[in-house]
Amino acid sequence: MIVISPASRAALAAVAFSFVALATVATPAHARPKGERPVAASIEVRSTPSPPPQVARRAERLDALGAVRYALDHTPALLAQRASIANVDSSFTRARAAEYPTATAQLQNQIAKSRNQSGQFAQFGVSPTSNFSQNTAQLSSTYDLYNGTRQLAAGQAKRQLQGAILELARLQEQTTISVSNAFFAVAAQHGIVTLDENDLRYQQALLDFARASERVGRIAGVDVLRARVNVARATSTLVQARTDEANARESLAVQIGAPTDTEFELPATLPEPPAPTATTEVLGTLAKMNRPEIAAARAGLDVSKFADAQVDSDLRPTVQANASFGSQVSPTSFVQQQQQIDASNAQAIASFQAQQQLFPNLTIAPPTLIPNVDRHRPGFWQFQIVSNFSIPLFDYGARAAAHHAARAQIDSSLASLYNAYDSVAADVDAANRNVGAATQRLALAKLSSQAARETARVAQLQYKSGLISFTDVTQTEQTALGAENDLVAARVNYVTALVKLRVSLAPPNPAAAVDFRGL
Repeated sequence: MIVISPASRAALAAVAFSFVALATVATPAHARPKGERPVAASIEVRSTPSPPPQVARRAERLDALGAVRYALDHTPALLAQRASIANVDSSFTRARAAEYPTATAQLQNQIAKSRNQSGQFAQFGVSPTSNFSQNTAQLSSTYDLYNGTRQLAAGQAKRQLQGAILELARLQEQTTISVSNAFFAVAAQHGIVTLDENDLRYQQALLDFARASERVGRIAGVDVLRARVNVARATSTLVQARTDEANARESLAVQIGAPTDTEFELPATLPEPPAPTATTEVLGTLAKMNRPEIAAARAGLDVSKFADAQVDSDLRPTVQANASFGSQVSPTSFVQQQQQIDASNAQAIASFQAQQQLFPNLTIAPPTLIPNVDRHRPGFWQFQIVSNFSIPLFDYGARAAAHHAARAQIDSSLASLYNAYDSVAADVDAANRNVGAATQRLALAKLSSQAARETARVAQLQYKSGLISFTDVTQTEQTALGAENDLVAARVNYVTALVKLRVSLAPPNPAAAVDFRGL
């Protein structure tokens, strides 16, 4: 629901026409012709859009700073760029992790059973064990002491991540400018509504005065007809202005990603903060130090240099170290060994007993039995370093062509960096000049508005005294209305030009460009 409150109208009335005196000549309700409806001085435009049932969003009343902050957190384009940054960061994290040593823990159990299987070593007379099991527990690590390809890939991914982050900063600056322009456009539309309300009251007062003058024979009835036409036109203009304001409010809400019924806290008078007093050279230097376009161009140049270095990545040696330690046990082997030991011991005992029976009068020493299998196995460890260096003898021009393409890209990136410097300087210069021009236009609009208000006040007194015609006072009022509209437009142009200048200096938080508190 969009409602223009009486308080807002009264606040903007100070900037609009000073036609309060005409309200004293308004005709009472009982003096109006029968059947004629009084013209309302306030018109409500109610909008009740139905929100999506699956989304329960609600935003508080937003001023200019709040609208920009809300847009920075909810605009779909910025959310998409943040998702892109997350993807690039994931790629960079994987590329960087490849430079660090790995640490792997392994638990493995193998069980193999077979019957009547010759196996791949049958020609050597070796057949696989029909029943085999093995348990392994180990920790292993691999570290590329030097691998130029992975290091270059990680460096390139880092620059790409920086470029994506800087692109987000650039989009935030653009969003700040567009949202602030839209917000102050809504404020200007609200001011136009207030001006149209004052115009309607002015025309209604002229109509009431014309009726009273007609009854006493001071003016002709045609002036009453003209006054009625002007009241109808003023009413139609006001209705359209309120509709335009409602549409602008909803458009702004959609632009910042808020519900369409979001209420905005419009200023009673558009702000007129002072312009920066620093020179253009100082502002340009500050912008070149902070603007994301320049930093993004630098990151693009670094990415191009990494791409050129990667062409010769296969010529760099690789040095890899790997090590592991753990324990490995085969329970099946224990069983087989124990079975062999038991059979050997049983055979020795049987042989000893047989000899005692054959030679009972001979002292025979008992056999020495083989102890049982020791199931405890010491742990193992291993360490290995592998170095590899290879040089292709012939590449048939492929490497030279790749270098040619990569260096062409470096030249292009370098030109983009220079162009970014020039573009930033031109942007700051243009923004500073626009602020200066807007300041002068605002001062002239204030003078014109003041003169137009005084002219309208004098014209209404002359009309009441019969010194000028109804056409003359109407034309004077239209001139004053145009001057007031020009003043509103000049204030919007000034504040939007100042916002663009502040954004061009790349503050750490883009929303600070519309923070005029304390100014």
